[in-house]
Formats: sequence, C-alpha cells, structure tokens
Amino acid sequence: MTQPASRHVPDSPFTHLALRAACSGDAQALSALLQQLAPDEARPEPKLLALRLNEPAVNCVVLVAERDGKLLGTCTLHLIEHLAHNFARSAILEDVVVDADARGLGIGRALIDKAVERARAWGCYKLALSSNQSREDAHRFYATLGFKPHGVSLAMTLE
Repeated sequence: MTQPASRHVPDSPFTHLALRAACSGDAQALSALLQQLAPDEARPEPKLLALRLNEPAVNCVVLVAERDGKLLGTCTLHLIEHLAHNFARSAILEDVVVDADARGLGIGRALIDKAVERARAWGCYKLALSSNQSREDAHRFYATLGFKPHGVSLAMTLE
C-alpha cells in the first residue's frame, strides 16, 4: 500500500500551524495522541489529564501543535534547577509525539523549536531528552535538530 503524498512533502511555510500550551479542553485528543507513544500500555486517562492541565505547574509546560482544531503533536518541557551548579537551569523534553498520519510534515521540528524557545526564555543552558532505544527514526530526527548523545541515561523502575 502506498503512503499518502502528504507523508513525503513537508508543510509549506504558508500553512498555519498553531503552537500553544495545552489546556484542559485538549485532554481527550491529547490522550489519543499520547497512546501512540506506547500502544501496548493503558491509554492516559483524559479526566486526569484535564485536571492536571487545568492547574499547570510553573516548572512544566505541555505544548501542542494543532491545525484546523485537530491536535497533531505534543511535547512536555520540564525545568530543572541544579543545586550543584549554583541553580543553573536546564530543561528536559519528554512525551514527544506527532500523530502517525502527520509525521514528516515539519510538526515535530516546530514543536521542538518552540520548546527550545521556551527553555531559552527560562534561562536554561541545555535541553535534554530521552527516547526509547528502539525509536531509531526518532533518534535520527533528533540528530538533525542538533541533539547529540550526552552521558548515559539510566532508569530504575519503581512500583
């Protein structure tokens, strides 16, 4: 089966894409979008998302990209102040996802550009992200934006 032409042609610079902070009204669409990150896991609960988005934390912003009222992508930016470095600030980018039908159109790049802009406004000296080792296409995409391997990321599952 051939892919739609839109999967191969980036958006025109004249195409309108709204980039903004998510709000509680985005919860249902955001839940469906986040499901694409981990299809084998339970879908994020829209009611809980709505509650959290209704009272956003000052050190976190959930960004969304939308066109014609449809959410096409999202990412979450977390601010960290490092005690060991005189409270120097950095940001961590998480939950980056673009709807499967809209990938390759420049939406991910636009979201990350907005996240970089926000991190700079926060006075951050670096922006980091983590990505599942299996997401090789995503890693290549991040590399085109200037992300490079940095240190080692380790995690411990807490239950």
